[in-house]
Amino acid sequence: MTVNDGEMMTQTAHKILCDASSLISLTDAGLLGALITLSHRMRNGLYVTPTVVDEAITRPLENKEYAFSAVRLKRALLENVFTIINAPETLTEEILNISNSIFLIRGRPLRLVHRGEAEMLAAAIDNKIENVLMDERTTRTLIEAPNELRAHLIDEFKTSVAIDNSALAELKELTKGISIIRSSEVIAVAYEKNYFKKFKELEKKAFEAALYSIKFNGCAISFEEIKEIVRESH
Repeated sequence: MTVNDGEMMTQTAHKILCDASSLISLTDAGLLGALITLSHRMRNGLYVTPTVVDEAITRPLENKEYAFSAVRLKRALLENVFTIINAPETLTEEILNISNSIFLIRGRPLRLVHRGEAEMLAAAIDNKIENVLMDERTTRTLIEAPNELRAHLIDEFKTSVAIDNSALAELKELTKGISIIRSSEVIAVAYEKNYFKKFKELEKKAFEAALYSIKFNGCAISFEEIKEIVRESH
């Protein structure tokens, strides 16, 4: 996604369902404020599931190594930055089963999607949320570019990988209209909305540094993508 694509994101949709990994990445990088700034522009359109609250806040609060990030997220939750929604168990199971039957090696299905990602998709579908903030690469590629993911799997396993086209078609139908966005795209939109103006003459440098910080905190973005985003920014 380019900066202009991110601009379109804020214009056409007011809801984003946030995954725990992305929230933790943004918070650890000191960039939770960028997401909160966008939430105000989207009329507090940020959503989480109970599992995300547990993974990003409740459990980390009990671990001194991660407690400070959890405290910042807890404060945002208490300030109603996030709305908690549920995912239907039956739909979660359906997505989990379909997703993990699409690719096969020697006739055996590859388990690529975990329950957390399946729950996110189920919550988005059930609550009619079009944008899912998720830094995990596999699920995003499975939805957006399954043939690219198949090529990656062939390279990784050094063997042929078959596709169950029926299962793939089912997943495409279920997730129709859902876009997976990354923390990097949140930062790009925040830059367009002048979030980094406070750095004055270092504004663009701060933007670039933020993208690298997100990468090193778990966002699946390449060095080449970062250079392209910075180059295309105004």
